[in-house]
Amino acid sequence: MCDTCVRRLTAIPHRATTSRGVPVVALGTYRGGLRSLILAAKHRGAHAAIRRLGGALREAAIPWGNAVAVPVPSSRPGHLARGYGLGTVVAAATELTVANCLRMDDRGTQRGRHRSERRRRTIQVGSHRPPVGTRVVIVDDVMTTGASIDAATDACARAGLRVIGVLVVAIAEPQADAGAPQRGQFSPNEVRRGSPNRFTVE
Repeated sequence: MCDTCVRRLTAIPHRATTSRGVPVVALGTYRGGLRSLILAAKHRGAHAAIRRLGGALREAAIPWGNAVAVPVPSSRPGHLARGYGLGTVVAAATELTVANCLRMDDRGTQRGRHRSERRRRTIQVGSHRPPVGTRVVIVDDVMTTGASIDAATDACARAGLRVIGVLVVAIAEPQADAGAPQRGQFSPNEVRRGSPNRFTVE
């Protein structure tokens, strides 16, 4: 992926708010070239492409200062198939300190699951966690319904960590015919386009 392609894919950052009230920064929406890049990283081992987004990810993380990046864990089947956690690759690209302290249940991949099924997944903080009171940013590849990010936020809060933001590569646009968002889903009105090449946390 050339530098021009990277600039084009990340020119319009998006912001949203989770159902827990945590600000989200995304490099863009989950479509086109950004979607293809993420799918390649997930299914064809092209995680080097995610690292090419490092500059945009580092810029997005600037407002959070010296926070610790906490990746949302991949499902066990996904991790075994790829040999790495995609959230960890994204977190490493931010150049923040990374704490792989979250553990997910083994109910398989999220792919194709209904929102209610996604919300039943549980995430816990393991023993290798940052100290209580540490400012953390939840990191993932895609925010779809927000269920996994909410679960990660709740787990960190239970462990005494301060979740100050969420950083994702892409955010999925709610379907136009989906009606009113269900409890736990971010609202379409909460997804806002940012200024080109400017990342801010409101």
